[in-house]
Amino acid sequence: MRSLILIVTLGCAMALPSLCRAQADASGPSRKADEDSACGTGEKETNFSQKTDKKAHPMGEQAADKALIYVLRPTMLGYAIQTKLAVDGQWMGVNRGDSYFFFSLAPGQHYFCSRAENHSLLALKVEAGETYYLQQEIRMGVMKAQNELTVMNDYKAKEKLEKLHLSTWEVK
Repeated sequence: MRSLILIVTLGCAMALPSLCRAQADASGPSRKADEDSACGTGEKETNFSQKTDKKAHPMGEQAADKALIYVLRPTMLGYAIQTKLAVDGQWMGVNRGDSYFFFSLAPGQHYFCSRAENHSLLALKVEAGETYYLQQEIRMGVMKAQNELTVMNDYKAKEKLEKLHLSTWEVK
């Protein structure tokens, strides 16, 4: 256990110091600044009416000058609870159980926020012409589902993506 904590601590110190600190310490000015960068301020929060399209299974088109981002929620746990995703303070979409959506981003450093009962933060530098798969991992929370946003490897992501349904939504 001690070696796992050391590995996580070293990884945070080298890769994502500010956001890793925010995950470890749920309070304080660092957490608030990181949340504002990724999720935006409270008045920017967007509410969605989400549906799942079980007939279509579109895939994004990779543009040479953009990164393609897939957001997967490959579990039925907490099905009815929405997991919203924002990038750099802009709400991009929402998933429920066994669903996915995708979008394109300009290359560079971006700050992601996945929201259910909690906010999960992730910093990721994306490159033009590359595809990235993010997973909204779900676990039981106090009042509803909590989530953790993680980067998936291509092989596992493509395997899970085949079984998911497209998430569609409207802003309320």
